[in-house]
Amino acid sequence: MKMGLSALIVAASAMTAFAQDHSHARNVHGVPGGVPEFCANPTANSVTSGAWSDAATWSSKKVPSNDDRVNIAAGHTVTYDLVSDTKIGCVDIRGRLSFKTNASTRLKTANIMVWDEGALEIGAPVNPISANVTAEVVIADQKIDRTLDPAELGNGIEALGRITMHGAVKLPTFIRLAQEPRAGQTELALEQAAASWKAGDRIVLADTRQLRESERGDAYKPQDEKVTIASINGDKITLTAPLKFDHKGARDGDDRLEFLPHIGNLTRNVVIRSENPAGTRGHMIYMSRADIDLRYIEVREMGRTRMGVLDNTEFNDQGAVARLGTNQIGRYAIHFHHDFGPKQTPANGYQFTLVGSAIDGAPKWGVTVHNSHYGLVQDNIAYNTHGAGIVTEDGTESNNVFDHNFALRSAGSGEFAPRSGYGGAAPDPGGEGAGFWFRGPNNYIRNNVAANGDVFGFGLAAGALGDVRIPAFKGGDTSKNEETKLVDTTEMPVLEFVNNEAYGGIQSGVALGWNADIKNFRVWNSSRHGVTATPTDKLTIDTVTVRGDKSLLSDEFESPAGVWVGNYISKSITVRNANVQGMRTGVTSPFFNADQKPEPGRGDGSMTIENGYFRDYAGVVVGTAYRTSSTTDRPVKVATVRSSVFEPLNGVAAGMFPLSAISMNYRMAPGDTAPRDPIFVVDFNKQSGDNFKVYYSLQAPNSVAPCNETRQVIDGWVCK
Repeated sequence: MKMGLSALIVAASAMTAFAQDHSHARNVHGVPGGVPEFCANPTANSVTSGAWSDAATWSSKKVPSNDDRVNIAAGHTVTYDLVSDTKIGCVDIRGRLSFKTNASTRLKTANIMVWDEGALEIGAPVNPISANVTAEVVIADQKIDRTLDPAELGNGIEALGRITMHGAVKLPTFIRLAQEPRAGQTELALEQAAASWKAGDRIVLADTRQLRESERGDAYKPQDEKVTIASINGDKITLTAPLKFDHKGARDGDDRLEFLPHIGNLTRNVVIRSENPAGTRGHMIYMSRADIDLRYIEVREMGRTRMGVLDNTEFNDQGAVARLGTNQIGRYAIHFHHDFGPKQTPANGYQFTLVGSAIDGAPKWGVTVHNSHYGLVQDNIAYNTHGAGIVTEDGTESNNVFDHNFALRSAGSGEFAPRSGYGGAAPDPGGEGAGFWFRGPNNYIRNNVAANGDVFGFGLAAGALGDVRIPAFKGGDTSKNEETKLVDTTEMPVLEFVNNEAYGGIQSGVALGWNADIKNFRVWNSSRHGVTATPTDKLTIDTVTVRGDKSLLSDEFESPAGVWVGNYISKSITVRNANVQGMRTGVTSPFFNADQKPEPGRGDGSMTIENGYFRDYAGVVVGTAYRTSSTTDRPVKVATVRSSVFEPLNGVAAGMFPLSAISMNYRMAPGDTAPRDPIFVVDFNKQSGDNFKVYYSLQAPNSVAPCNETRQVIDGWVCK
């Protein structure tokens, strides 16, 4: 990027000024350049505890006004009690700033900084903001001072101390519908009553379509909708305007409606928002020992980091600016950044808490957990984000609980997203477009719903991490080796992946690159795979339900698979209690690498499919490993299908490839006659004793094994 002479002079002067004034930056782990004194030389200091609106509270003997630099001094409690559009220049909190809970309030400012000893309270669990009022913080559209703040950390809410925000309880935050919403409707039927929802609330519906290849990527035209409640009566909602699109559910092989979409409520009475989303946007970042408890808040059009290549300000060894960046990493809507939490764990048992909140609009990630641990992220909604809705950033994140969140409409950077770089060098994944994106395995993921992400519902396949340091205990500071322990992520399993659901507009329900035990996972209307798995060693998928739009199978180029396992590097794969209907294939395991060449993996291993039910174009497609050169060697891989039922998928005509229950030849290596090991079938269609082997179709069984009975089936040879 070329700069003109005047720009170079300005940049150079900014660097010189910062280098001279760097003593005003507080060193904080994980924050290059440190945390500036955003509100140095205040014009309004608190001199006593009292109301913000009381002139006696302030050193200036007047209520803070336009561009005032406010400092809440240590030991003072100031109660914010105004509804004001006056732009306060900045607010430093070293004492306590508490918003009035029984009257509406609005504070507009360019920046709020909560220092180590300070506290910001906008409602609390014991005293939330009353349901009949609102509390609002507006981050002013103000140009960032690059001399004071070259890394653009400010213009938002930053915390090293304590923040509690608690709006009126809004439960459920999202709910499943009882009927399919159709274009033109003004009424919605809910699965259950939503007592805390009310007229004027904004609700969102996902795009639930199973997209064709021609509808993905740059060709995608979203059909999610944000609508407003006109009235609500128990489990019935009336909208202020009719729906523009259908939001269909999922059907089984007999076209019976089985699963319905959810709607999420974005409205809260505690609101943190940017004044001008097209201008200088605000962000929130919580660092070091920050004690954060956020519940039932609305975060609207926040976040400043953009999708694409990151460009960070660089500092030299003395902390002076070496180069100003233009797209800083880490300025997200909500960001727990190296936030180890308080040394004394809060009463709820979590180092940080985000519950019941709504993120509406973010240019990159919505909720970001980065090198922060033992937190609770529960009952939240992330809507209209980019890259991913809810994220763990670098893979060290450990023992966080992600429970019952709804992430929908996350745009990516293309069908297979390009990777930008940290300063143009190291990889920066997480831009594909996902509801949830987890860089590492060491967290609990349960009861969540992902819909309408460009690529993944859940992304857990970001690539190798090797050894990482995680906290040895709650509150452990990972900048100190003595408070950490070293773990090998290659062997580490996902702590929990249970009762999650993904649907609509996605290419894969979950992409998994770690060892895991997946339980009770539901996927519908995914265009590529229900489960995409390339685990490092061992994977068990127990009770996975996948539904596809079988009307798309008339197109030969649409090949959605229920479970796709590239287990060429894995030793043990088990798919148990799978129920897959309406897909091109039920379970597919190609045993090939990306270049369509066989890979033997890390020694012998197995793939077992048991107690499954399949109504698909082809039920099980396993390209088992090539037979080793020695006939006495064990096979590199052994595939077994046990006690599984295969039934025809009605209404789908055979095309280029014949319909089949079990196949070894489906779209595999045309002309390749090298011998492969067979699939072992036990108790076919749950018929005890109906056991046989299925061979690659170009191999006559007698040439590879003695058989008492042989017969050629549509897509392979059977040897009993």
